[in-house]
Amino acid sequence: MIVFLMSQLFTIAQTVTTFSDGTPDDAIALDTQGNIYCSNYVGDTVFKFTPSGGMTPFITGLNTPNGLAFNSNEELYICDGQGNTIYKYDIDGNQLASYPIPGHPSGIVKSFNDETMIFTLYTENKIMHLDTDGTITEISSAPELSGPVGIVYDDNGNLFVGNYNNREIYKVLLNGDLEYIAQLPTEGGTFPNLGFITFGQGKLWGTVMGNDKIYWVNPNEVDDYGLFAGSTQGSMDGDISVATFHTPNGILFDEPNNRILITDFGTKNLRIISGVTLGNDEFQLHEASVAVVPNPIASSFEIQFKDKLISTFTLKVYDTLGKVVFQGKNINSNSKIDAASWERGIYFLEIHTDKGTIQKKIIK
Repeated sequence: MIVFLMSQLFTIAQTVTTFSDGTPDDAIALDTQGNIYCSNYVGDTVFKFTPSGGMTPFITGLNTPNGLAFNSNEELYICDGQGNTIYKYDIDGNQLASYPIPGHPSGIVKSFNDETMIFTLYTENKIMHLDTDGTITEISSAPELSGPVGIVYDDNGNLFVGNYNNREIYKVLLNGDLEYIAQLPTEGGTFPNLGFITFGQGKLWGTVMGNDKIYWVNPNEVDDYGLFAGSTQGSMDGDISVATFHTPNGILFDEPNNRILITDFGTKNLRIISGVTLGNDEFQLHEASVAVVPNPIASSFEIQFKDKLISTFTLKVYDTLGKVVFQGKNINSNSKIDAASWERGIYFLEIHTDKGTIQKKIIK
């Protein structure tokens, strides 16, 4: 198993802000105007947030509203979990259709190639297909499904599903079989569960509620994942290195705006991680292959590679404000980097080699 640390995926000036508090706690969807829709599972409402932060109830009177997804006509589908119904609304909030379905509909996504919808049944442990004429058919009832909620496509039309109960993530094959991708860790607590999953910048992303953390997952390898954000439970905004979350649940990667939207189940806060611009080559170097010695540093440090074929590298070092404090090319492996003049604090290293790129955090 390959596990990256959060420091490896830091990009410069990634910040966490609380967009709104006291309302949403579950799934997230975006319309083409940038409005954000969030469901309140412990409630009866789907809320609408304008880009400037204005909030209004979009739909009320539901029973544990769960997954949300738009089709190409900006018609919003809402999985009403314990209500055992999927509803469809137009952009003005007018109900267009309802589809009764037992088994607690949970997550939902528009099909990759057409206007039909794919959704999960939490208690029935199934993945289902909803046609435009209302016909519902089964895609998978594979034995690996255990409280499926998260459902998402990658850029190539591959479908992935995440189990709420055991935090396992699978690729859904065309015949309905599942291919194991990863199981995210847990620290237990009241919610040792995987909330939702999303896709962006070549990676899957998931929330682990009991850990108060957000993880990235490499969809092309087995158990290749790492901590992206979060530490102890809290609601601290600011740089991603210090920001905290409270039982994160809903997650949506807004790739055009390089940001991730998060709902905190514990506080009902809508959080935004801005400045997410990770490169796909982050998977090419792994945690065990690169070390910064010593860390914390004093007056100097060196970068050591387990792969002896890496003889030189390029390095940029940023402070927490994104200012470059050091940069160098064709640096020999194990060369000492002078840091005597740096102020005390946290710094982020971008290390480029012919085997890929990795990012590390150091403390002086």
